[in-house]
Amino acid sequence: MYQEKVEAFFVTQDKHTATLLSDRLAVVAQFIPQDAVVADIGTDHAYLPIYLIHEGVSPRVVASDVGAGPVASATRNVTEAQVTSQVSVRQGDGLSTLTADDGITCVVIAGMGGALITDILEAGQSDLQHTERLILQPNIGSDRVRTWLVQHRYSINAERIIDEDHHIYEIIVADPVQEAVTLAPADILMGPHLRQEKSEVWRRYWQDRHDHNQELLADLRQAQTDQSEKADQVKEEQQMIEKELA
Repeated sequence: MYQEKVEAFFVTQDKHTATLLSDRLAVVAQFIPQDAVVADIGTDHAYLPIYLIHEGVSPRVVASDVGAGPVASATRNVTEAQVTSQVSVRQGDGLSTLTADDGITCVVIAGMGGALITDILEAGQSDLQHTERLILQPNIGSDRVRTWLVQHRYSINAERIIDEDHHIYEIIVADPVQEAVTLAPADILMGPHLRQEKSEVWRRYWQDRHDHNQELLADLRQAQTDQSEKADQVKEEQQMIEKELA
């Protein structure tokens, strides 16, 4: 059972302030190797970088976000936490904020859609040459993320699925390998490790997806235009789900 909350304490000039990592970020933190130099892409409030420094997990972290608001919030929190020498807050798109001198060994991209995550990875491949680990947490479209990882020779070494405030999140941990990587269609869709573990959260998610697909198929049958191709795709997914849940 994964701990539900992780407390990261940092000191202001006159008080101790406690910040709680969300459940999903707590799981992400568990997969960051000791002494990894981390880039947190889409850092938002910089809670994860502050936690990693405070707990002695990472010596240095780049906290990056494309939005001015999140960057301002991250800068304020990093300053209050007195970790400005270890956490570099930067504004920019995806991995473009990184330089070779950063020596990044672990990249975290959490809290985005799978399409955006793969776009960031695709655009920043040159920035990943020395990266030893990717920790990705797509809000949707995890199959798209797995497809990208397979195509670019990343081995998925661990996965987790959690229910946080009635939202289901998947965490995918991948390391680069030299050899070609292959995954079965069901592994791409449902996760190679998650399929093996078949946790209660995973089963519930796929049962809900199955029920939704049934409603979608009913709607497609009544559509005024030809939806046979879409219906075939949904039926193929249904067959995989039913086989795994049997």
